[in-house]
Amino acid sequence: MKNVFALRGKSHLGKSQTIRTVVEMLTSKRPDATIEHNYTTKSDVRVVLTINGLKIGIESGSRLVKESLNLFVTMGCEVIICATRTSGATVDAVNALQGFAAHWLEQREQSQPNEQILRSLVMARNIVEKVEVLIETPAPLPARSFSATA
Repeated sequence: MKNVFALRGKSHLGKSQTIRTVVEMLTSKRPDATIEHNYTTKSDVRVVLTINGLKIGIESGSRLVKESLNLFVTMGCEVIICATRTSGATVDAVNALQGFAAHWLEQREQSQPNEQILRSLVMARNIVEKVEVLIETPAPLPARSFSATA
């Protein structure tokens, strides 16, 4: 089963920063990662990585999530990490993905800016840990048929 990890929350809660941190953590932890697509702006990132044969699409900007999801599916991503708002078109786009199990993660508001930064780091680490499990899980072998010969 393919997986999408959707970081859901209101605007200005650090979702984009959290997801950019996920990219940084994955690429520093896995220097063998192959970058197949990379579009980065000052605030957002859209990247496709292949790590240990697993193709991962990552999008930090909820404004472009539907476009990015289409790109990730077309490129054959088995794992997608993206940001969404709490409801509306971005959530609908994730829910419409066929063949993907959606895992919703909540980016909650913190009262102090330093708490928000720490919360973003903890969330990024949590996402990376979930993805690492998938990276380390061997892909199922294709079914093979055998014929008996005498």
